[in-house]
Amino acid sequence: MLSWFWLAEFAFTLAAYVVLDGFDLGVGILSGIAGRSSLREEMLASISPVWDGNGTWLVIAGTILWGAFPPVYSIVLPALYVPLAAMLVGLIMRGVAIEFSHRAGQSRWVWDTLFFVGSLLAAFMQGVSVGTYVQGLPVSQLRYTGTGFEWCSAFPLWCGMALVLGYAVLGAGWLVLKGEGRLQQFGRTVASRLTPLAMLFAASIFVMTLVAHRVVEARWLAHPALFALPVLCLLAFFGSSQAARSGSSSRLPYVLAAASCVLLLLTLAVSLLPYVVPFDVTIFDAAAPASTQEFMFWGAGLFVLPLIVVYTYVAYSVFRGKVNREHGYH
Repeated sequence: MLSWFWLAEFAFTLAAYVVLDGFDLGVGILSGIAGRSSLREEMLASISPVWDGNGTWLVIAGTILWGAFPPVYSIVLPALYVPLAAMLVGLIMRGVAIEFSHRAGQSRWVWDTLFFVGSLLAAFMQGVSVGTYVQGLPVSQLRYTGTGFEWCSAFPLWCGMALVLGYAVLGAGWLVLKGEGRLQQFGRTVASRLTPLAMLFAASIFVMTLVAHRVVEARWLAHPALFALPVLCLLAFFGSSQAARSGSSSRLPYVLAAASCVLLLLTLAVSLLPYVVPFDVTIFDAAAPASTQEFMFWGAGLFVLPLIVVYTYVAYSVFRGKVNREHGYH
């Protein structure tokens, strides 16, 4: 029973990471096409109070995987050494750029470039990692037996580009939510133009997964009601684009884009479960001993995660409202 509890907590932290850190990575990606320096300053001001806390969810997800499902951790990590290392390089680059850019003078363009490149690299490598995982990893007796370069194929790289687009749409929705004037208009324009492309990538990944994995195809054909998930995902993307274009609401573009990302994760979950390493290792094969799961439950499960949820809520409540360039990083 605790195995399902920890899987649900892992899924929750992963969804929280994608929805929250996804938008600030998306803002970093969009900074590369912002043009004017003053607009980039406003974009940075929109994420400055929360960007570092958003990354916490990725750390929590990795900790849960390490503690509750150690075989999965030992399989996935060596398979993804290169993309995960590149992702960390990207996250470090953007963190350093955010800290240094507000102090820079003539070298400001260097930090702006690192902010963009670091955000793009981190987002792309996260997508590559997910694509490699969904593609399947060579496993024998709960041990990874691959070369570490399974990610160098078309499907993971396609997933990398798809996640970059998804994060960019999220980032555009965030700029509509938090911005005013030209910043909000920039977000609306980008969201309305990029969302159809993101929809195309999402649909293509779903179709490619069905074609590549007969197990997944059989499950979806046996339960046609599941098709409601990808359809709702595409409708949420479409609604986000329409809301951005119409200008009727500043909340809907981000809310609907975030909902589409959550629906994508749900689509992935129902396609794979009970496998946690497709299609070799189930949740029961990978679960840590009951004593370990119980020890984690009384600490991380009942105290740490709820505390972080409360902290996140308070942080976003305190920094609610619109921003402008005067609300800089420091």
